[in-house]
Amino acid sequence: MANLRNFINAITNDNRIYTAEDIGSMSGKEFRANEKAIDYQMNNLGIPRESDLAGSPDVVYVHAYTKEDGTEVKAHYRSKPDGVVGNNYEHSGTSTGAAADIEPTLKLEGGITYNDYQLQSRATIDDYSQILEDGLVGLVNKGILDLGINTYGKYKLKQDDAVSLWNVASKGVTQKSTEEYIKRNGKFYNNMKDVINDFPQYKKQIQEKVKTQFKKDDVPGIVFHENSSVAKAIKKSAELNDFIYKNAAALKSGKEVTGSLGFNSDANLHNAFGKVDILSAKLQGKYIEFILLDTYDFNPNEMNSLVQMGYSAQKARLLHPYFTIVKCRYKI
Repeated sequence: MANLRNFINAITNDNRIYTAEDIGSMSGKEFRANEKAIDYQMNNLGIPRESDLAGSPDVVYVHAYTKEDGTEVKAHYRSKPDGVVGNNYEHSGTSTGAAADIEPTLKLEGGITYNDYQLQSRATIDDYSQILEDGLVGLVNKGILDLGINTYGKYKLKQDDAVSLWNVASKGVTQKSTEEYIKRNGKFYNNMKDVINDFPQYKKQIQEKVKTQFKKDDVPGIVFHENSSVAKAIKKSAELNDFIYKNAAALKSGKEVTGSLGFNSDANLHNAFGKVDILSAKLQGKYIEFILLDTYDFNPNEMNSLVQMGYSAQKARLLHPYFTIVKCRYKI
């Protein structure tokens, strides 16, 4: 763990350390008042989470208190000084301080840094401020979702598929639990071309879906096999059974049917996929074989507050874009 001692914020000339939770609890007025100090810390130290700082010998936790003039001061962390002025970051020619596992210039999971945010060619200072604010809001919301999904979602709600698909977007596929989940349930493809090689008949639909949702020509993909946990859950869903009932005549006649499924009866599927495209549904012997397509992204027009939080992280480019194909076999 990096040494957090000696940090001095040149904007406020004090050693307070803002955490992601601090920023997330600020009102718009508070954020604007502290924006320059937060920006300085972000570029010189990073924005740690409280869990990064808890128990560190290089910081001090200050409990909430009230000043003599009645001003209430919220609980916060401060960097411990060692008394050597030359050690303070503000006096150092090369500022490299990283908060716990947060690397310099706020290096995020997946290698995206604050400096990667692209400004338009004729950007103004207002554009920069908006990008900064979007980045910070996205970072805080991503942190909250990481914590909530991997604790409440996993252990309380038992939504393993929804949790794992979020972690692929949030942390990539190198996390051990995510790697194991994909190996149990399917295969990860580094690029769309390799997926299309295995599903050439759906090339156009895959390309159009990815282009429309991500504004990109290529993103990774995950293909889930017929015995995956998501395929088993989909087979039991009310939505799939309703689709089969409505299209029974066409399926029995041997026609290939397309459409979509919006999962509302199963919270795990709803949070994992929301809505999927049915690229193909066709009777093969005693089974109806389905090929389902979805992109892992958040709708900017969705009113659900959790979706809005996910969209803010997506907008700040903190999530890894990818798509999924689920092979599902329903026995009749």
